[in-house]
Amino acid sequence: MTSSRSTKIAVIGSGLMGSALARAFAAAGHDVAVWNRTPARARAVGGGTVAFETLVEAVAGRALVVVSLSNYAAWTEVVASPAIAAALAGKTLVQLTSGSPADARGGLEWARAHGVDYLDAAILAYPAFVATDYATVYYAGARAVFDRHVETLQAIARNSVYVDEKIGSAATLDCAILEAYYGGSLALLHAAAMCQSEGLDPKAFFAQKNSFLGLISVTADAAQDMIGRDDFTGQQCSLNTHVAAIEHIVRLSTDARISARFPRELLENYRRALGAGLGEQELPAVFRTLKQDGV
Repeated sequence: MTSSRSTKIAVIGSGLMGSALARAFAAAGHDVAVWNRTPARARAVGGGTVAFETLVEAVAGRALVVVSLSNYAAWTEVVASPAIAAALAGKTLVQLTSGSPADARGGLEWARAHGVDYLDAAILAYPAFVATDYATVYYAGARAVFDRHVETLQAIARNSVYVDEKIGSAATLDCAILEAYYGGSLALLHAAAMCQSEGLDPKAFFAQKNSFLGLISVTADAAQDMIGRDDFTGQQCSLNTHVAAIEHIVRLSTDARISARFPRELLENYRRALGAGLGEQELPAVFRTLKQDGV
């Protein structure tokens, strides 16, 4: 996608993701400077980008600075120098380093102290999918700052989603989606292991993916409504019935001598809801006990 106007951008970090971001901005017609603590990595980005030896030089005259480092600790090291902090003053910084909502809040505090406009962002894509229809980036921070730069930011993901003014909201949504992804992936891999342990080709299970994905979709819709109303009553299937089904899964895993750790953890969480007196309510009632766990 080519932008209707060119923006001067600096991309800090030349790992796989940072390099993909920089090349996507350049491909969209933007003037892109790149910097990495290892200068050779910045020079290797290519794709029409220009590598700089020092960070102060890289950000000079740039309206937008995009950061993609290994973690927030690396970012804190990078901006420890007063000269670098001064060079960033008056610019917009988009933090695309993965982290937690607490990291995002710390980033905003630093930005405010140094006169930097700040957006915290989370990208839901592998580097190879940057600038494709498979990429989504979530943004949090001042809406006016997002609106000012959204056309430029769409070079890395047309689906650029503004989440909320709360600076930790993009990281929160990212963690929530990733938990659903990682938890669901572990569940389907364990399910495939159960099938194989019983002599059933896992392909037979994967062929039924629309069945379990459909069930998850139905549950998500029901949970959204029930959580909103704080009412988990219903006539579909009680938690007591769901717990009995999970007990079968634990028994199968144990009998087949495959890892039963995951289904046992599931069972423990669902049984906790029974212990809280929620057995006659619907499956999303487990939400109440998860909120009560605390730290």
